[in-house]
Amino acid sequence: MEVEGYIVDIDYWQFRGSMSIRLFVKSVDGKPLMLYDPSFKPYFYVLPNDWKNSGMIETLKIIDSGKELKVASSEVVEKSLNGANKKFIKIFVDSPSSVPKLAAHLSRYGTCYESDIPFARRYGIDRDITPLVLYRFEVDETDGNFIIKNMHKLEGANLSLNTMHFDIETYNPLGFPRPEKDPVIMISYSYVSNGRVGNAVMSTKRINRDFAQFFEDETSMIKGFLSKVAELDIDVISGYNSANFDIKYLIERSKALGFDFNLSRFEGETRIEKHGLVEKVKIGGRVHIDMYLVVKFIAVVGAAESILKLNSYKLKDVYDAISEDEKLTVEKTKGQKWKDINELWTGSDEDLCLLADYNLSDSESLKKIYDYFIPIMIEMSRVSGNVINDTSVSTTGQLVEYLLMRYAEAFNEIIPNKPGEHEIRLRLMSPIEGAYVKTPDPGIYENLSILDFRGLYPSIIIAHNIDPSSLCDTCAEYYESPSGYKFDKNRKSIVPTILQLMINERKEVKKQYKKNPDNIFLGSRSQALKITANSFYGYLGYARSRWYSRECASSVTAYGRQYIQETIQSAENAGFKVIYGDTDSIVILLGDKTEEDALRFMHDFNSKLPGAMELELEDFYTRAVFVGKKSEKGPSGAKKKYAMISKSGHIKIRGFELVRRDWSKIARDTQRQVLETILREGDAEKAAMLVKNVIKRLRAGEVPISELAIHTQLRKSMDSYDSNSPELAASRKAFESGLKTKDELEHAVISYVITKKGSTISDKAQLEEVAKDYDPEYYINHQIIPATMRILKELDFKEEELSNEGSQKKL
Repeated sequence: MEVEGYIVDIDYWQFRGSMSIRLFVKSVDGKPLMLYDPSFKPYFYVLPNDWKNSGMIETLKIIDSGKELKVASSEVVEKSLNGANKKFIKIFVDSPSSVPKLAAHLSRYGTCYESDIPFARRYGIDRDITPLVLYRFEVDETDGNFIIKNMHKLEGANLSLNTMHFDIETYNPLGFPRPEKDPVIMISYSYVSNGRVGNAVMSTKRINRDFAQFFEDETSMIKGFLSKVAELDIDVISGYNSANFDIKYLIERSKALGFDFNLSRFEGETRIEKHGLVEKVKIGGRVHIDMYLVVKFIAVVGAAESILKLNSYKLKDVYDAISEDEKLTVEKTKGQKWKDINELWTGSDEDLCLLADYNLSDSESLKKIYDYFIPIMIEMSRVSGNVINDTSVSTTGQLVEYLLMRYAEAFNEIIPNKPGEHEIRLRLMSPIEGAYVKTPDPGIYENLSILDFRGLYPSIIIAHNIDPSSLCDTCAEYYESPSGYKFDKNRKSIVPTILQLMINERKEVKKQYKKNPDNIFLGSRSQALKITANSFYGYLGYARSRWYSRECASSVTAYGRQYIQETIQSAENAGFKVIYGDTDSIVILLGDKTEEDALRFMHDFNSKLPGAMELELEDFYTRAVFVGKKSEKGPSGAKKKYAMISKSGHIKIRGFELVRRDWSKIARDTQRQVLETILREGDAEKAAMLVKNVIKRLRAGEVPISELAIHTQLRKSMDSYDSNSPELAASRKAFESGLKTKDELEHAVISYVITKKGSTISDKAQLEEVAKDYDPEYYINHQIIPATMRILKELDFKEEELSNEGSQKKL
């Protein structure tokens, strides 16, 4: 029989006496299925030290915990390693758990490869699985089980998954919850299932809300939640920091109550696993996505402008950044005194209703965040080939590595082993020279253009066939990088091949998206391809990379420096003044030349570039501000610190304090207003007056405390710091007064205000929620003046002209 559906997840399970791969598939008619593939066997490779003793490898048997482990079968295969063809012994074993154990014993006879690749991931690599796209499966059905005979990808229908977004509240009289003692008091959820939508709050107290559901005790409430997930046939369950807290707490709390917390749809358990430096939740037949990790990933890769300037990644802050309305918090109690969750739980009926509203708002907000960000994660999963459960907890480097693993199999290449700690330390001791930067002369400029290379590093890799396997000493035809390394022109290599495919696909996707801008998945696909392609250079130079190559990474940056310097020289030869250049872009002054002259120069320059390399027009700008910096050699232009306004009115800002969280909101807002006034109106006098008005408001005590909070993070325990700092002093005061626990403060983002009382700045620092006043002179001299003088000094303003009455100058 045939089944059509989408591969959502891959794992393995006991099936007919042995471990078998199983696929969680969502069929086109909406049914969840588990398909088994018992034909796929775990294996790894050995490169023998001495082929005369290779027979010993194939007959090896060991005893592990009283069980005999042995080689099930083997074969000699030829594969490429570091560009050279070699013969390997492919070792098949009966169980995935036997692979690392047998490999450890066989290492005395040779070097083992690919023994650290998880079994389910091995299957995805070998079968070239693309998750979340439509497949047709030929299956045999026996006793209700579906065994895969064959499968292939199709084009067709869109995937629809049943989703639930949840949040828990716990009673925590000590300030931090203890799963062995402190109960879960509420569980809220919001769902979309088979066309139905809904939400609810489960609680062990009766609450006067239509969405509230009452349970006699905590055990029945948690089990009721498990039943609701099953009843709604949920495919994806999402939380916010839920791997680290909500689900972990429910697992441990349920154990204390005497039962197992298991969300699995099919056979299996709900467990927490390590994935690199983070934790993920594994659920049989369902997918868990921790949106906290997704949001941090999106912020790092810059795929959502709305969250790049957040002071923290708290659920409320993220929701407020992407939504037109503001998320409910328990602090907003209609003029009442602030109450924490424990006080609301033990308080009046009105308090309970507020707590239920707040708990439900967490799940409803999470649903909106999920809907906003999940398209890009789905496309990252499809591009990399990684199942979405793993994609959602991965770095860009991990996604690139998995993509390379898939292509290594297709290219018949051995996947390199992970480096050991000694090798990593050696790599870190030899850093790679970075990009070329031409610093600007500080000042205000008009009539400019930015030209930048489209995907500079990917296009360099493609144009010069840069890949570890392409490195050569004796090849007849080669590209020689400015670093002196040679790359075989005629070898088809993995990294350039992948990048060329991705660049070609992105061109087509962008064309389709331009015709259909409402298709969010086309836009997300384009972003996913761009993010992944731009991550390859960093991966080649990453010390923990399997495909690390100092020769490749240094060659890429060397070519980058060469091409940007050639671009600057060519632009100046053509009569343009280049005022700034950085990595892959230049800023030119048009002067008496026209926009057509700039485009003509770009076209002529492109005609001389190799391969996929291409200089593009970013935009034309009417005005720009470049600022200076102090250095040991005297004042000079600052790198990556400028603001400019395009002909269409779009303002581009790079490097100013308004995008940093360790400056107060009033400093960032004032700086932005100054920049916008200068860029839009060209009115320096008005910009300076803005600053003077803010200073007057500060001295008059008219600025709200919330605009003065400074946000920073404690990176380690409070006792580990040798010197004091404002954030540390504020944290210690909060701890010593009993306001906060160490768990709430350490490694957390701290928001503090510099108040009037105290002899030093650290003495004056208090957490935002307890600050009653502020020191206006601190904010004037250490926030407002420094933030705005970086701009206004380019107009010959002096500090005393802002803080006191003085002469002003016009642009």
